Amino acid sequence: MVAVTAAGTASGARSRRPHGSITYLHGVGGARAAWWRPLTRALGGLTVDFVAPAYDDLLTTPGRVHARRVTGDATATTEVARRAYVERQRRLADLVDAVGESTRMVWPAGLPHPSSLADRLPLASMLRAPVFGLDQMGRYLDDDARRAAVMHRAARAILRAPRPRVVVAHSLGSVVAWDLLADPRIDVDLLITLGSPLAHPAIQASAVAFPYHRVGAWLNVVHLLDPVPAGRGLRDAFPAASDAFLSPLPDLSAPGSALSRVAAAVAGAATSHLDSSYLASRTVLAAVREAMHVATGLSAPMRRAAS
Repeated sequence: MVAVTAAGTASGARSRRPHGSITYLHGVGGARAAWWRPLTRALGGLTVDFVAPAYDDLLTTPGRVHARRVTGDATATTEVARRAYVERQRRLADLVDAVGESTRMVWPAGLPHPSSLADRLPLASMLRAPVFGLDQMGRYLDDDARRAAVMHRAARAILRAPRPRVVVAHSLGSVVAWDLLADPRIDVDLLITLGSPLAHPAIQASAVAFPYHRVGAWLNVVHLLDPVPAGRGLRDAFPAASDAFLSPLPDLSAPGSALSRVAAAVAGAATSHLDSSYLASRTVLAAVREAMHVATGLSAPMRRAAS
């Protein structure tokens, strides 16, 4: 765990009490060094704990793992809690609209949508192949004990993190985050999923009754050229999520030649699934600011009223 200020200064020991925390649930291959750096721009000088529990070793090392999941919510979600959550999601949608980065681009007629192409791929087999670390996802899905061990590490980090509590989950990490919602101890102010494969049929996401009373808001961000979500949001399959789509097209108003814009578009496509591309987006930064109460009038606070 490190404490980081908006200036980007990190230290192992906190010099002052943190304002809140951001826990990062990484994808295959583990968390990058200084993954948190793009987010420091959102913090307005606050000292925030950045936590990235490592669990890639559990999905790469041989041998058996012994662990069991923590499930079962003693407190059932009420209709009042669901309605309050819907109102928070409305505010989140207003925030995303105010940022102006998310696009509702219609896919060109005559061209197959990426999701239709992805559905034709043998993804279930691909996730078990030792290529680009994809087999780590397969091990997580297939081995209940490894899955439980990963969830245990992630839950321990979240539970130790100070409030306001933001969880950012990239790719495989979004599957871990969804599974963690079945743990009655998990309570977060904002969940942000990035490049999530949860909606793909091959993932077969766990059946979880969404805990409206334990999640402040849920933002799912999709780069339209990211091959993992394949242009697909989560809201259709997971109604509690609010989708934001990042355009694959360059900003035509930006200075530079047409060639430079084409080069930028190609580079954007090549890096579309990288967490660094998502974490630097204005939509993600605005949502983090809002959760930490440092936004400047973009919308009302999303955090739940104290019970």
